[in-house]
Amino acid sequence: MTFLTCVVGWSFIAQSLLLMIFKDIAWLDSASIEAIEQQLPETVSRRPLTRALRRSALMVSAHRLNHLNKLDVLAADMAVINLEDGVAPQEKPRARALAALFTAHAREAKTELIVRVNPLGDGGEEDIRLINRAVPDAIRIPKVRTAQEVEQACRLVDPTIRIHLSVETGEALKHLVDLRVEERVDTVYLGILDLCADLGLPQSVVTPGNPTASHLLSRFLLDALTAGFHPVSFVHQEYRDLEIFEQWCLLERSMGFSSKGCISPGQVELANRVFAPRPEESARAIAIVRCFEEEAQKGNTGFVHEQYGFIDEPVYRGALAVLAATDHEIVSGTKCDAMLNISPETRNMDQGT
Repeated sequence: MTFLTCVVGWSFIAQSLLLMIFKDIAWLDSASIEAIEQQLPETVSRRPLTRALRRSALMVSAHRLNHLNKLDVLAADMAVINLEDGVAPQEKPRARALAALFTAHAREAKTELIVRVNPLGDGGEEDIRLINRAVPDAIRIPKVRTAQEVEQACRLVDPTIRIHLSVETGEALKHLVDLRVEERVDTVYLGILDLCADLGLPQSVVTPGNPTASHLLSRFLLDALTAGFHPVSFVHQEYRDLEIFEQWCLLERSMGFSSKGCISPGQVELANRVFAPRPEESARAIAIVRCFEEEAQKGNTGFVHEQYGFIDEPVYRGALAVLAATDHEIVSGTKCDAMLNISPETRNMDQGT
């Protein structure tokens, strides 16, 4: 795969013009910031978010009109509209207005909409005030270091909007388990290059299999899960090198990650494939849930299954987590049978009826 694949990816995404947020965006090229903000709806309702898969988190530049206009046709599970890195200081006020406008009008987008604002104390407060009006699914706060900074963000962000955090400093990594100050602060992203710079590590350690990189990933993953966060692994900047990107995805999936940061459609395609739920994993989880719930009704919460070995409550909770992560409804009985292609006749035979 080459850079051409990435370009073709963006072109393919744009094929269905009818699905774009605005049919005409030419007027925005010359519109003032005030004129853009005047196009924000009076009220914006919170979107019902039904998509549970979070395999890919695509960075979308807030100052790129063509990219913003494709928010409702992206293949990524999450779209992170970026106001921070990559946006020149003189362009940030306009990018803020555009991010608010397109987010407010992307109510039909299937992807999860997140806006990454600037750091608190460096434009973040102004970003949040305007983005609150657009009601994204989440606002991502970069460069956090302490729980006090997260608490400040909670006071600024509208209570109906979830909060995501970027872990980019040694201090944030050290205190990661303390950063979940509210339930809605529920997702963290690893900024591994910034983290390496903060720790004084060379970026050359960020290669698949490097023990230092593996330790940073493991530390981030385990502490995030311990605190109840959903962890998203780092963005691989060399977007043309999809072979290395796939190696990272495979390694991170083997470690326990289920989400990867992306900066191109080619990366999104790979991440969606590598982190896709495996049918055999879902089938195993469904069977374990069904068997445990049936045995629990008999007062038995620890037993040996002929195919899956010893099953107890921790194994059952693990199966529930698999189903939740793979967008399955947590069901048992006949619904599980249907998902496993088990006929009622076979089911009755298994029960001896």
